Amino acid sequence: MNRYLWMLGAIALGISQANAAPKTYGLATVAYNDFETSTTSESKFAYSLAFGKQIHRQWYAEAGYISLFDYAKENKGDALYLALLGKASGGTGELFYKLGIAKVDVDLSSECSDAGVVTQCRASESIAAGIAGLGFDYYVGVRSMIRLEYVHMTGEDSFSTNMVNVGFRYNFN
Repeated sequence: MNRYLWMLGAIALGISQANAAPKTYGLATVAYNDFETSTTSESKFAYSLAFGKQIHRQWYAEAGYISLFDYAKENKGDALYLALLGKASGGTGELFYKLGIAKVDVDLSSECSDAGVVTQCRASESIAAGIAGLGFDYYVGVRSMIRLEYVHMTGEDSFSTNMVNVGFRYNFN
């Protein structure tokens, strides 16, 4: 819950500062996520929220939150990330690649057996991960864009995920 409050506060502060900063944007996406850890492998839908700012004419810095998976109240995975996006602008949109780092929190529940007794075991850990992605932001209005993106994350303890994102980007200025 604290992560949600932190992200909401960061986005609210970013939006209030957006008019003073050049080329800032907010982003919301939904994704099909194929993830794997040392104990589980699943395919689930995910979502993300991000805030970005142009730091050079060909570079964006983006910070965001990704809900990787959340099912059965025992199994949750989410990430906070920071990435650089290199872009090439055209008449219909912006082609970009993404490189970054993430702090992934994974909380899993599984069955364990000890001397013939089966119990529920919980594993909770924070994982450092790298991010690589490729995508296109398509202009649909003066300030709005549709994002299509592929993202791969890999990290410690056999963690990896592949996501295909579709989202909405709003340029504040």
